Amino acid sequence: MKCALKNRILRLPITAVVIAAFLAVALLASAGTKKPVAPKVDLSKLVWPPPPDEPRIRFVGQYNGELELMGMKPPKAGMLERIAGVSVSEEERPRLWKPYGVAADSKGHVYVVDTPQHIVFMFDMENKKISFRGEKAPANLSNPIGIAVDDHDRLFVTDSKLHQVTCFSPKGDFIAVFGEKDLERPAGAAVDSALRRLYVADVGKRRIAVFNLDTLKLERYFAEMKNPDDDRTGALTNPNSIAIDPDGLIYITDAIVPSVFVYDTDGNFVRVWGKRGDGPGMFGRPKGIAIDADGHVYVADSQLNRLQVFSAEGKPLLQVGSGGWGPGQFMLMAGVAIDSSNRIIVVDQLPARIEVFRYITDAEIKRKQESPAQPAPTSAPAEPALEVAKKPAVPSGPTIEELQKELADLKAKLAVQNKDTNASQPSKPTPDAEKKQ
Repeated sequence: MKCALKNRILRLPITAVVIAAFLAVALLASAGTKKPVAPKVDLSKLVWPPPPDEPRIRFVGQYNGELELMGMKPPKAGMLERIAGVSVSEEERPRLWKPYGVAADSKGHVYVVDTPQHIVFMFDMENKKISFRGEKAPANLSNPIGIAVDDHDRLFVTDSKLHQVTCFSPKGDFIAVFGEKDLERPAGAAVDSALRRLYVADVGKRRIAVFNLDTLKLERYFAEMKNPDDDRTGALTNPNSIAIDPDGLIYITDAIVPSVFVYDTDGNFVRVWGKRGDGPGMFGRPKGIAIDADGHVYVADSQLNRLQVFSAEGKPLLQVGSGGWGPGQFMLMAGVAIDSSNRIIVVDQLPARIEVFRYITDAEIKRKQESPAQPAPTSAPAEPALEVAKKPAVPSGPTIEELQKELADLKAKLAVQNKDTNASQPSKPTPDAEKKQ
């Protein structure tokens, strides 16, 4: 490892070596300086909105690689190793470098595109394992960006450099490559299983391509401006992410405008919302987009580093997160996805990780309101019925009527005994009889 590191550093430009030496000296000079300790965060209380409002989103965890899935802390690389760009050591297990698109399948597996590593990570959170897609021929990826999963758990990965889409089976086997003649620079993707469609954002042509899920053939484009004199209402400038709501409406983020555009299933423009700014409902550079079980729209902003939640009509409802390195904070957001278990998976590129949240649905809130907690007792709690039943019964004694009957029976018995005694004894002579004698 040391030899490999030495050879890697020797191949660096002289400027990088000088910078590395300068930083090493600076680190040695500040070795005696005590770093401030970041305050610990009680993750169980990391919710949005904060109390006293009813929480709707809870923080679950953050993961960079397999060690974090197993609850272990990966070793930190040295400054020189990081500057030299040396790959992660074998002890660290596979880790994300620069994640971008994210999706989830019906089994709860989370798929994350890692663009510089040219692969797709599959996070199996239940079994705490990681596997890969696209790491071997013929499914080699060059510059993967977008990702989507259909109702059969087939995986679709867009490649902006090879201007194509690669399809994988649920087990990770290569199925097909398509779209190389139909796409110029594909980015985000989304699946409408009901209509058997795959939507792909073509940034190069500023349009949306529609492919048939069964034949993998191009059906048509929409939002395409062919003539400069055409009406530009609803025209896309830099479409990067797509989401489909339960009614089939298509939501597209545009990073340059910046806004969210909505189209119907026929590709007709419906509405648009958002403008540049940092206030509620405004965007810096919107990237990822997803829709939860209740139809709320989530937009990840890579410039403002916040996740905004909207109604289907574009009304701002909630803001999650802020700039920072800690849990529930972001430094360079990218994709966002929501799975069937109402988990919200957000990609952050600095540091490279995914942050997982849990959406509390309207139905869960309603059940909680219909079953309020029992009030606390004001006095000492009564003894449980089961405990009372276990105690031996105490005899209550005879009643007055029973005692009176028993006394009458006793008197009758005594009277009989006295009569029998008198009958058996001789009678005594009277005084008059004694005088006559």
